[in-house]
Amino acid sequence: MSDEGELIAAMTELRAAEERVAEALRVFLARDPVTGRPVHGRIGRAAQLTGWGEQRVKETVTPALAERRRAKRKTDES
Repeated sequence: MSDEGELIAAMTELRAAEERVAEALRVFLARDPVTGRPVHGRIGRAAQLTGWGEQRVKETVTPALAERRRAKRKTDES
């Protein structure tokens, strides 16, 4: 296999793994079904487990948050 083909295969596997991690994070950080409130302390723990950092964890679980932040950055840069 060529170096380029190996890189493409590795990136495909990485994207699939990140999707599995994102889905697991959504389950781990789901709101309490009884109260509807977020489970406290889990964002920091999820960041420790994934090594992603709290902001990336939050944006992965809540894509709308990431979009809002991108939009804000775009308006701030203008």
